[in-house]
Amino acid sequence: MIDDVIQRWHANRGYYLVVLAAVVGMAVLALFGDSAGEALRYRRDAVADGQWWRLVSCHLVHLNGWHALMNLTGFTLVCLFFDDLLSLRRLALWFLVSAPLVGIAFYLRDTSLAGYVGLSGLLHGLFVMCLLLGIRGQPALHLVVLALVVGRLVYEQTPGYDVNYAKEWIGGRVHVNAHLYGAMVGAVLGGALWWREHREEKNSPSA
Repeated sequence: MIDDVIQRWHANRGYYLVVLAAVVGMAVLALFGDSAGEALRYRRDAVADGQWWRLVSCHLVHLNGWHALMNLTGFTLVCLFFDDLLSLRRLALWFLVSAPLVGIAFYLRDTSLAGYVGLSGLLHGLFVMCLLLGIRGQPALHLVVLALVVGRLVYEQTPGYDVNYAKEWIGGRVHVNAHLYGAMVGAVLGGALWWREHREEKNSPSA
């Protein structure tokens, strides 16, 4: 067990260090509280005035410590559990594509959304992307979990869904469209990466 952990660390040291740096960085932003949140959160009026960075930076700040803890724990678990499927390049691809696209979706589609913070939307996308990439190795398990995620996303879009269920913990309502947009981008990325791997494997010369 310990030997396996050590081997994985040596094989993916750079990956783990980047994940750790990302978690520490977002935790530090959470410690700054309202000052960091005000400068980086999504504000529709500020974006309209040309502060486009908020489309990306809003995913890195949180409402409070509990909000940050929940999302950073989820991010860490996904990165550790799927370390055989993820890499520095794939993490970079996920963030650099998902963050601006989800932010743009807020601006173009959610016209009544005045503000937003949190990693949960992008985290849904990372999870979906990993599930799609893992189908080739363990199809039954990953398809079942993927079906559960899709079911949850559909449930979140129903009129009776309580978006305030976590308000006492995180200090605000859940913006379920963030989960939907993130998952959609993750599905596209996962599908594209899966197809690329399939084509490369198909075209590789046989021994």
